[in-house]
Amino acid sequence: MVSMSSTESQYLLSIQNQDKYRGKWIAILDNKILAEGTELKVVYKEAMEKAKDRTPLFKRIPEINETETLLL
Repeated sequence: MVSMSSTESQYLLSIQNQDKYRGKWIAILDNKILAEGTELKVVYKEAMEKAKDRTPLFKRIPEINETETLLL
């Protein structure tokens, strides 16, 4: 299991123009979005190629009318 650092969580909350990512998966590492798209497996593959031996945070940005559940 990968834990989210406070820096990553702060970045996630501060993403400007979240509307651009609504309904998409994003991969975050070092306060940068490595990959984004509607298919998690595609985003995962692209992000892992860029991240090398590190593991990014994967998050789906919900549509405006969707509710979100966070499991810790």
